[in-house]
Amino acid sequence: MMRGLDKVLQTMPAIVAFCMVLKPRWSTLPLAVWFLVVVGVELTRAIQGNRGWEPKPLPVAFRWFATGSIAIYALMMMGLAWTENEVAGWFALEVKFSLLLIPLLMLYHWHRHGAKGLTAVPRALAAGLILFMSWRMLLACVSGDAQLWRYAGLAGPFHPTYMGLYLVLMPLLLRAQTKGYGLILIITGVFVGLLASKAAWIVAGLLWGSMLVVRAMRRGARFWGIGAALVSMCLGGWMGDGGRWSEFTQYVSTEVLSTEESRAGEAVEPYAPKHKPVKTGSSAGRMQAWNASVEVLFNSPFGVGTGDVTDVLCEVYEQKGSSYALRKRMNPHSAWLQLGVSHGWGGAALMLLWWFGTAAFAYQFRNPLLLTWITALILHGSIESLLELQQGIVPTVLLGCVFALSGSPRSQHQEN
Repeated sequence: MMRGLDKVLQTMPAIVAFCMVLKPRWSTLPLAVWFLVVVGVELTRAIQGNRGWEPKPLPVAFRWFATGSIAIYALMMMGLAWTENEVAGWFALEVKFSLLLIPLLMLYHWHRHGAKGLTAVPRALAAGLILFMSWRMLLACVSGDAQLWRYAGLAGPFHPTYMGLYLVLMPLLLRAQTKGYGLILIITGVFVGLLASKAAWIVAGLLWGSMLVVRAMRRGARFWGIGAALVSMCLGGWMGDGGRWSEFTQYVSTEVLSTEESRAGEAVEPYAPKHKPVKTGSSAGRMQAWNASVEVLFNSPFGVGTGDVTDVLCEVYEQKGSSYALRKRMNPHSAWLQLGVSHGWGGAALMLLWWFGTAAFAYQFRNPLLLTWITALILHGSIESLLELQQGIVPTVLLGCVFALSGSPRSQHQEN
């Protein structure tokens, strides 16, 4: 009985990884089962008088990443002390509970099972992503609805940016000898392109381009597969753009021109209104959110509290005439600014240490999966509040912990 439960526990990280990319909330049940089975197994062992495990040395990268995750959650708990919207604060702690739970579960897994079961996580994640892409494309074909072929229609229950974040890992999740490796990467590239997420395009282009350069000297299956993914992403982006990239470039060019005009007109119109109507659009809205977040950060160096971020930002949006951000009740759209607004400069500094410290250890120990994942988080986190939704929190923490453990120098020994 106990041996069978131990086998189940060894597979739980892979089960969570498989489920979390099929539907955002589908990670809740396996995480709950994982936790309850751990409690039940350890209580049974204690009643039977079985000795506990012998602690195993923890990889440095995991210690850093897990400690950072737990510290972020502890800081959010502390933020309840100076928040006014307590309902929103407690809800935020509930949504972000995985920041605490997953590192503890992975710590238990390492001490009880070592690296056993961890090598199955990349395969489970890849299988879940392939199933998701197949499901969404089949649904688009059957329905005949053109909207299901791009952006939110294609991403379904996920935000397109988050699905693009997961798919960036695909070239490293699969072995080069995997049957259909090239075809899977071509489909992945097309899918990322059709998601029409500017953040996903930029990050995938940067990371896949970097992988291509690194493998330029060894033109094996991975080199050609990654190259095919890049080309197919461009093709998919062209088909699914729908004006999103032109909206971004037009916004940037318009902002440059308006800045130059405002400087030239300062001497002519010294009494011009302080706040002019702000253009609408996703790019403009994100800039509105960033500007408001920076203003709040400077005005509240210790933060506004765990539950008051959106309320305070909406006040600034209203004052500045940022109608798009106000109508959407936009959060800071940046992981760094999100914690900065809620917990001040200390929160932003903690995020900086957590992710960049993990990247340094991943580079030091030559852990490509962890380095790619943490780099994707740093880039995506600059333009998206990754730690606000379950579809961002669970993958961030689970994959960070798994890659830090399975890529450590002693992991292969533990697996054997």
